[in-house]
Amino acid sequence: MLSESDLRILSALNTPASISELSESTGYSISYVSERISDLEELELVAVSREGRSKKVRALPTKLLENYKDLTSRHPHLDFPSLISPSMLQVCWFLDKPTDVNHITSKLELQRRRIYLLLEKLQTRGFITKRKNKYLITDRMSGIVRFAQTVIQYEHQHRSDSSIPGSRVIWSSPHESLIIPAEEYTDNILDKPGWYLTGLPLFSDYDLNFFATRPTYFYTDLRDRLTPVDIISHTLIVEADNRNLSYCALLMVSENISSEDLKSASLYYDIEETMEALVTFVETKGETTSDELPEWQEFKSLAKQYGVIL
Repeated sequence: MLSESDLRILSALNTPASISELSESTGYSISYVSERISDLEELELVAVSREGRSKKVRALPTKLLENYKDLTSRHPHLDFPSLISPSMLQVCWFLDKPTDVNHITSKLELQRRRIYLLLEKLQTRGFITKRKNKYLITDRMSGIVRFAQTVIQYEHQHRSDSSIPGSRVIWSSPHESLIIPAEEYTDNILDKPGWYLTGLPLFSDYDLNFFATRPTYFYTDLRDRLTPVDIISHTLIVEADNRNLSYCALLMVSENISSEDLKSASLYYDIEETMEALVTFVETKGETTSDELPEWQEFKSLAKQYGVIL
């Protein structure tokens, strides 16, 4: 993930500059700048060209750089490179909605004490509020969260492009992402550590065999299996249409999945409204529904077809 030195180098690239010029403007040694430029070039954040005997470095136009420039221009008095460490970016990813430390700890490879220290740093500066043990970014500093989420999405997309060319990351968190491959992709990504098949193809593990037009993959370095709650969440992120909602309702009923578990997961996956509609549809037996959900009689027929007892 981007380091303080990476951000200082990117900040210095308002115009193309040589390695020695970047060394002078940032205070880092020429060898260290060269090392960081190689990594930034690998991430496709900068491009290096040769002009005579020297190399010129220029920043590439990316959403990541755009968000960073917007953040620094709105708060020119703040030294963001010293504030936004990789660990801080990971914690900030969660702060666009009220979040407690237990939830953050469960999704990061950081010690609880470290998370508390990072939150305290943000709270001391007035960047976040704390109410009933839940932390939330202030409106004034919401750009930090947007930048953190952009960096994390960008790095997941870069990893995905390296493993599955032409793929698209449709959701990501600091350590996990959901990926739709290009139509022509045929290699077996599942041979690589951390990659899992998810979505509709996995419903067959629960005796619900549905046709899936294209596989969906989940990358994680936090866990070694997916639960039915994850599979439902991933299916709804891909598309929360009548078909997918019906199938997810079937899996919820057949596996007796707790509505609280589904609602908790929806906060992480950012699908609260969709999950609430699904849970309410099942719990009220279709009395409370929406345009995307089926009629209850239609759902009963589907359940009977798959041998699911309502």
